[in-house]
Amino acid sequence: MKKVIIALCIVVSGFIFFFVQEEFGGNKTEDGIDKLFSGQIYDHAKKEFTVHAMGLSGEKIFTVRIAEAQYKEQAKEYFRDILNSHYMESYGLEVFVDDLTLE
Repeated sequence: MKKVIIALCIVVSGFIFFFVQEEFGGNKTEDGIDKLFSGQIYDHAKKEFTVHAMGLSGEKIFTVRIAEAQYKEQAKEYFRDILNSHYMESYGLEVFVDDLTLE
């Protein structure tokens, strides 16, 4: 009887550990989103890659809009690294070039 109780305690502990770990993983993503939209990341990207807008959709797609086409690939690499480092590897990434000149 003691062996059954001990085994049951081990199994229940494993389940509790698994669910608690999943809960903390969600918090990492939320923290990553907050950091992603911090002024520092946006300001750096604005200077380096002519970023003028960025946003996040409900479908887990991060969208970046830049002014100059020559920075598109660099911006993709930069923001992919940022997403990965903030536990957001599963998020999609779109970089669009907008023509901001008015004629």
